[in-house]
Amino acid sequence: MMRRRIPLFRKLLLELQANCNRNCFFCNREFDTSGKRYDTRGRKVLKQMPTEHALSILDQAQALGFDGHVAFHHYSEPFLDPRIIDMAHAARARGMKPYEHTNGDVLRGNPELCRQAAEVFDYIVMGLYDYRDDAELAAEQAFWLERLEGTRVRFSLGGEVFPRTLTPHDDRMFRPKQTFPNAPCIRPAVRLIIHYDGEMAMCCEDMQDRFELGNAFETPIEQLWYGDKHVAIMKALARGQREQFPLCAGCPIPPPEPVHWATRMRREARRAVDIVRQSVG
Repeated sequence: MMRRRIPLFRKLLLELQANCNRNCFFCNREFDTSGKRYDTRGRKVLKQMPTEHALSILDQAQALGFDGHVAFHHYSEPFLDPRIIDMAHAARARGMKPYEHTNGDVLRGNPELCRQAAEVFDYIVMGLYDYRDDAELAAEQAFWLERLEGTRVRFSLGGEVFPRTLTPHDDRMFRPKQTFPNAPCIRPAVRLIIHYDGEMAMCCEDMQDRFELGNAFETPIEQLWYGDKHVAIMKALARGQREQFPLCAGCPIPPPEPVHWATRMRREARRAVDIVRQSVG
């Protein structure tokens, strides 16, 4: 076993497939020109992670002692993959806690899938971004609380969206983009993210695997997570050295303290920041 110079990840994002049925203006995937999410003709990429690789990664995480939360998306819609329920059960059978983020479109017209999801997922975060007023928002929240009865339901709302650069004709973002080039970041210490093609991402903003951390289909996740490159980058970011990395220098996500941000993210950050500070000395 490799020497553990940093904490084990607290969450595992294992992306089962590449697609999303929506085109949300604020989503990172809409800015992709690399062929990762859209091909050269602007068509959505429709690829899946092979089941044997997904199960192998779950097995490897279990062997490392991981028993935290697992989700099966990364800026993709997880319920477009018919394996989602079986994969959630596979994670739970390994002592992990499956959860999920979804736009709800697949679930809305499928009560049986809702029942199965509520049965296996520890909680489900429903993205509500296009409500017209408070009354419509309240009705949507009530609908999902009833439809997903049996599990915890949380909501991701338009007001929690971080601003990003938009096309010149698109003025829907209600606040200017901010960057924090010299601020600490602990997000890479929280999640291990494996894209549908096996590539490891540094964080949720790393849509195109710019850090070139390696591929989980070729390298054990223990070596990816505890590898010299990942450890060095993670510690630099924890010290507030975002300016070393172009993607991080332009990131719109603020540091955990003292900037105020979405409550759920603030709670998660505060739990992790002490662990990271201990690891960097």
